[in-house]
Amino acid sequence: MDFLALLMKVGFHRAALARYTGFKSSPYTEGALFYGERLVDARVAEAIAAQAGQLAPEAAQASRAECAPGST
Repeated sequence: MDFLALLMKVGFHRAALARYTGFKSSPYTEGALFYGERLVDARVAEAIAAQAGQLAPEAAQASRAECAPGST
């Protein structure tokens, strides 16, 4: 439960212990899988996409539609 509290403290939400793996590296430790979601800033998401070759940085900037107030 301490690890889940740390995940929440650093910004993850919906953090949960998914399951134990059954792997024991010592008499006191056991492997486990955790799940958590963390929101990503739009600029970070664009940089990640550009690095992955999905979008050039200029295309990422142009693909973001700006809406005027009152428009849909």
